[in-house]
Parts: sequence; C-alpha cells; structure tokens
Amino acid sequence: MRIVVCDDEPLARERLVRIVQESGHEVVAQAKTGIEAIIAVKSQQPDIILLDIRMPEMDGVECAQELAKLNHPPAIIFVTAYDHYAIAALKANAIGYLLKPANKDELLEALHKATNLNAAQLNEIRKLENPTARPVREHIAARTHRGVELI
Repeated sequence: MRIVVCDDEPLARERLVRIVQESGHEVVAQAKTGIEAIIAVKSQQPDIILLDIRMPEMDGVECAQELAKLNHPPAIIFVTAYDHYAIAALKANAIGYLLKPANKDELLEALHKATNLNAAQLNEIRKLENPTARPVREHIAARTHRGVELI
C-alpha cells in the first residue's frame, strides 16, 4: 500500500516510516503539518494516511475533514498521544485510532483493517463495475380480468 506519514515530531514520524517500510508498504511522502499532508495526498494519491492530531498550522482533525472532500480520499489512521480526540476522529471518518508510541502490531493490524471492505462499499463497487446492469426483478406483470396486475 502507498502511505503518507504526517507527524510534526521527527522521531515519531521516523518510527512510523520504519514500521511501514519493514512491513513491505511504501511511504510515498512525509509531512509535518496538516497543510503539507493535504498537498502530499493530492500529489501522491496514497491509499492510507497516518495522521497525528496536534500539529501546528492545521491539526489532524481539520486535515481529515479537508481530505474527506476529495473524490478519492485515503483511509485515515490517527496516531496521537491524546485519547480524548477519538470521537472527533470518528466523525472525520477515521478507520483507526492509535495512541503513541504506536505498537508495531497495532499499526499493522490497523493497516490490514484498511484493506477490508464492508458490505456497503462492495455494493457500490459492483454498481460502478456494471452501471448498465438492471435491478433484480421483484415482480412480474400479468393480464387478468381487472387489467394488468403486478404479482
């Protein structure tokens, strides 16, 4: 998977990059602020972004809200030292919320979770794959003494 890592702390960012690369994924960009993250996502089109919450200029929640406006936003996994932003993260469509220092196994589990599709997403993909498909018939028309009836 193609991943952007965004954290204003260089050591935290380096640790995430190392874990991601050791697990066989590609880090396509690194960012220190939410603004840099948005620019990186627009230019690199990653599958996932690992995003800190408290950063200068634009925090992670604001960044996630801006990313959600894109046609094809990346999956968002928050990696933060603060547990009280979890509700805001869920409202920003995060698929993961990890507390720093992120445990390698937890991070890998969150990355794996990002690859799983739910039933609603699968249904939309099927619609996109075959837009001319007709809906399944739910009834048939029959002529009776009362005219045409749906059975």
